[in-house]
Amino acid sequence: MAQENFLDSIDAIDAFILHATSGGRGDLTRNSPAYASGSMAVIRAAALFEVDGFADFLAGTPDDVVRALRTMRNIASHSGYRAMDDEFLWVSLTVELPPYVARWRRATQVGESDSTAP
Repeated sequence: MAQENFLDSIDAIDAFILHATSGGRGDLTRNSPAYASGSMAVIRAAALFEVDGFADFLAGTPDDVVRALRTMRNIASHSGYRAMDDEFLWVSLTVELPPYVARWRRATQVGESDSTAP
């Protein structure tokens, strides 16, 4: 059940990233639907680390990545968009976060196949 819930969360994060970035950097403007989706991707990614049952899938994620996600989540959730660095959010959504999302997804497949690659 934890794996299914984790994969549902990963699917949601992927969908939010896609919606936030598919229109290009110009569409990621404050108060836009793309911006809201990008913020939700960060919020959902940070929330993964709050579920004990997900720990095995997240193992090996660097502490600085976890701290960065929590900080961005707190800014998006509590300070509002005016406090968010828009360019940093864009880079997070297009460069930094996608490889971790892919890595976390692959972590659910360990033991289901012969692959043990990170």
